[in-house]
Amino acid sequence: MTERTIRHTDVSLTDGQSARWAGAMTTPMALAAASQLAAAQPAAIEVTSNATMQQCVARGENPWQRIELLRERCPAVALRASLSLLTSHGKRGADVVSTDMATLWLAELSQRGVNEVLVIDPLMQMDRISPVLKSATSMGLTAIAALPFSGALNDEELRAQAKGLATAGASRVMLRDESSLLAADRLASLLPALRAGLGATPLDLHLRCQTALGPMIALEAVRIGIDGLDTAFAPLANGASTPALGTLLKSLRLLKTGCPVTEQRLHAVREADKLLTSIADRHGFEAGRAWVFDLAPYAHQLPGDIAAHCMRQLAASGLMHKLHAFANECARIRTDLGSPPMLAPFAQPIAEQALMHLQGMPRHAELRPGVRRALQQVYGAAPGSVDAGLARRVGALPQTESPWVELLRTAYPTASDAALVTAMVCGVEPDTHPAPASTDALRYVQTTPTDALIAGLTKRAARYAQLEVTGPGVAVQLQGTEG
Repeated sequence: MTERTIRHTDVSLTDGQSARWAGAMTTPMALAAASQLAAAQPAAIEVTSNATMQQCVARGENPWQRIELLRERCPAVALRASLSLLTSHGKRGADVVSTDMATLWLAELSQRGVNEVLVIDPLMQMDRISPVLKSATSMGLTAIAALPFSGALNDEELRAQAKGLATAGASRVMLRDESSLLAADRLASLLPALRAGLGATPLDLHLRCQTALGPMIALEAVRIGIDGLDTAFAPLANGASTPALGTLLKSLRLLKTGCPVTEQRLHAVREADKLLTSIADRHGFEAGRAWVFDLAPYAHQLPGDIAAHCMRQLAASGLMHKLHAFANECARIRTDLGSPPMLAPFAQPIAEQALMHLQGMPRHAELRPGVRRALQQVYGAAPGSVDAGLARRVGALPQTESPWVELLRTAYPTASDAALVTAMVCGVEPDTHPAPASTDALRYVQTTPTDALIAGLTKRAARYAQLEVTGPGVAVQLQGTEG
């Protein structure tokens, strides 16, 4: 059998931790795991995205420092950044990333050692995508264009979109099934159609596992013929995340697909899995278990991280028995908004609106801000027809041009270009941009649950004359200062 090479890009630090750990992977955690991830020999590691930048800023971390330090720890591996041209923070005038701001973003990434960029426009507007791809290529970056999978489009329509991305300058095209909707029979007809449209341009695949079918679809894609796959390490895989790299490699070897898998690489994957599992155990993060098959994802069509967040909310509210009612309500609201793609910035407000209805609020008695913005089509025209009554209710919103670089530089003359990009992507003021942290602050300290218990008790000890906690293998006694 002829030997084949499949590019495996690791998304543990971005989509994986967003879906499995609710975005709680700090920069010290990422740095502690980086060398182990690189040892597993991925073709690239995705190190930043719109969501991870927002997560960093919310914690007071500098997102650019994170990239620089990951570059230092992974010197032999390509680094990838994901750029969505539609923002989700809802700040007026910053709904769409302008071409000059995207170019500045690319330059900042390139300076910090990023090699590849994934450009995403959920609405697939080529006038927005094309100049960004060209700017990336001019900087020597590998420009990957996302092709969002939509069950509403047939193979020929998706083939035409893929061809358009390649013509626009994409070095690679990535079919992205964020909602886990692909089935094996659809893949069998779709991949050849995309190949026909792309010609020599490589085709990659990013898929999630909400329906539990992701690993099987990934193997089928390899069998039919795919050039690259996004995967994550086991503690950050499956469920709402991507397929697990270790399981996929073992399956490829077992099925004799022609993709070489060495025992050395499998050992490196197991070591990375162990490290990430230990971090999850220390901090009480969710284990990377597979979800059982369910039809709900086919109705709500939420992308992985938002689906995971909603499952947690339903469980916490005691509403998991209404999962399918929630899924169907998401579908109804989406239709009201003109059937936008279930990606950021549309999916989160649709899910929030559906939860409000599920909890007893009359339909559309109140509208989430993101729902209003979708009705006003501030991101671009919706694919379908917007509910006329809702459109009249929210009114038209004058289209405002996204803040361009020179305007922000004039308004914030002392802000760095990195701070300007962060402001645009995250919806914050440039002068609040987090400063780089000290070396000591970025050192990951391996704590145990017992350490955390003692730290918590120590904070409370002053209020008591004596504190005692006993349990299996634990006996803690602290003296306070109050009698």
